[in-house]
Amino acid sequence: MKQFSIRSIVFMKKTIPILFVLTLSLMLTGCNFIEEKKAEGIIKNYYQAIIDEDYEKAFEQLHLYDYDSKTEDSKLAEVTTLSDEETKAFYLKKVDVLKEQNYKLKDFEIVDVEYEDGHSFWHHIKLEVEQNGQKFKWNEVAEIYEGKLLIGEKDDSFAKYRDGKMDFEIEELKKS
Repeated sequence: MKQFSIRSIVFMKKTIPILFVLTLSLMLTGCNFIEEKKAEGIIKNYYQAIIDEDYEKAFEQLHLYDYDSKTEDSKLAEVTTLSDEETKAFYLKKVDVLKEQNYKLKDFEIVDVEYEDGHSFWHHIKLEVEQNGQKFKWNEVAEIYEGKLLIGEKDDSFAKYRDGKMDFEIEELKKS
């Protein structure tokens, strides 16, 4: 039987806890890394679909929920009370407002991932939008809620016409 030297025993006593901590931290961050990559995939699919004007594909990425624009009350925890056919029709009606306003998403970039509690996270998105020939740069946040994309508007007042808010009174906008 091979004997260990004092030096190798001391080395093992120091190395095992370090390896344990490293393994544990890799396991924890690995889970978030996988979820982050899934979220980035959904985010990229959504924004690219908007750029490509493939609104049905964009619609499929979204978490759909009822929203009262008068009280600004969102029922995020519940899915919309509208039927599948009604949600799609409502979404396409919202998209028509974007088209009437000559709104086009030209480019997007995921610029940051923000963590709240080590587990919950959301992505910061920088948008390049063109409306009636004018270019704008907007920022918004996006997160995954129950496997679907949830857009949190920040700057873009037209985001509500491409996000998952449902069952509210669509404003009739006049072209500027």
